[in-house]
Amino acid sequence: MIGFEPGDRANPGRVQARIDRKKIMTLIGAQLMRLAHGECEIDLPSRPELSQQHGYYHGGIIGTIADSAGGYAAFT
Repeated sequence: MIGFEPGDRANPGRVQARIDRKKIMTLIGAQLMRLAHGECEIDLPSRPELSQQHGYYHGGIIGTIADSAGGYAAFT
């Protein structure tokens, strides 16, 4: 889109407030690390209860973070 202006949507405080309202993000301990036009980085500290039987992050957890980061990047 020519001339697209994201306005206030790239405001990290505004996006963090949205993340804080999502119970799953609070439950797993996800935190917004960086937000820019078309970009979003969410940090998730490693915890045993988020892993599968081999000790790696469970795919459902990865999907949750990817879905949220992609959505917030698009939101900007």
